Amino acid sequence: MIPVEIRAAEERDRRPLADLLASVAEERDGIATEPPIDVEERARTWRLDGTLVAVAGEEVVGSLHVERSRFGFGEFGMMVARDWRSRGVGSALVAAAIEWGRENGLHKLTLSVFPTTAPRSGPTGSSDSSRKAVVESRYDRANGEIWDLIEMGLRL
Repeated sequence: MIPVEIRAAEERDRRPLADLLASVAEERDGIATEPPIDVEERARTWRLDGTLVAVAGEEVVGSLHVERSRFGFGEFGMMVARDWRSRGVGSALVAAAIEWGRENGLHKLTLSVFPTTAPRSGPTGSSDSSRKAVVESRYDRANGEIWDLIEMGLRL
């Protein structure tokens, strides 16, 4: 099994991140972004500050981005390549995000997920570590469906 390294995103990761986004978006069920994705544009405009990548060998297999609010918390989103799911990549990214958040003075991290992809527990893997709320009819999908969100938070 190839080991996975979690590190801060670098300039060289822009195109692999955009390619990963396009690939995960094609699945149409795990992230809010839907195809088509302008890969070149996304690569050019990707915000590297607050982005962590999971790298196996030379391949970016996952990413997590923390968007800092002016209120001292960070909201994060993440994606993992299909072939790398259920192998600990997401958990490693979340653990790194928690560490990053603490190092950067955040008091809380939040995550919004679709009910179909929600973890059984909170952002740390512990059911008592987070608060959850369901927001109904939040995202209009290209196919006409309207999906709910589950919002979770973890105090750091």
